[in-house]
Formats: sequence, structure tokens, C-alpha cells
Amino acid sequence: MMQLNGFGNVVLPARDLPASIAAWTALLGREPAFHSDEFAAFSGDGVEIGLTAAPWVDHPLVFWTVEDIEQAHRALVAAGATAMTEVADGSLAELGTAEAAEGDNIDPGTGIVDMPGARLAVLKAADGNLIGITQEVPMDWSVDES
Repeated sequence: MMQLNGFGNVVLPARDLPASIAAWTALLGREPAFHSDEFAAFSGDGVEIGLTAAPWVDHPLVFWTVEDIEQAHRALVAAGATAMTEVADGSLAELGTAEAAEGDNIDPGTGIVDMPGARLAVLKAADGNLIGITQEVPMDWSVDES
């Protein structure tokens, strides 16, 4: 049985990411802990708020923290959820219906994405709502000298 350990973060749509970053920076009184061309994350006081310009995020998306992402993923699929993956054009599609976005960090069999310090997946529940799950993983601080 899958156990949710609370929510890891909430990702909000940000069609104008620079304007959203400025608004949240002013609101929270701090700069984002992470920032890229399509995503920014604010962390503090045990809460993480993400902002994304990804076109498939139309509503707030809650990422639930799980201890074993593969087990949680299997349980959600067994309960009728559909595994999803981001595809090359930046949209979201049912796993296996379109070519996944490029990257070695996406498991083509599940859509689980490996990121620094976390693994995450997005699934669509039988009612059409998106469900995010995330598992914290230790950071690999080693440097590849090759």
C-alpha cells in the first residue's frame, strides 16, 4: 500500500516566468533557491513553491512526498491512474503515446524523472486531475574526472 508523507511542493503555472518570480520574490522577501528558463523554486520554512512556464501546467500541481516512488507509481497505476511524460514540444502526454522529451534522466518505462536531490513523476487520475509524486534522494556530490 502506498503511503503519502505530506506534500513536497506546489507548482504554480507562470506564463510570464520573470514577472512571477518578481512577484513571489517581493511577497516572500527572498530570491528563488533555484531558477532556470522554465522553472523557479522558492524554499523556506519547510515549504517549497515552484513556478513553471511549462504549457501543460494549467492549475496548481501538488507533488506528494513518497518513500518509494516506483512502488507509489505502481500503486497509482493499479488504481486507475495513467502515467504521463513531458514530450519534445513541452506538452504532457500519456506515456507511450508520443516521444518523451530528450534526456537521460527520464525512465521511458514509467516517466519517472531523476533530478538533483529528487525523483518525480506526474500521473493523471481516473477523474482527469494530475497527481505529482516525489521522492527525495541523496545528492551525488562526486565529480567525474574523466
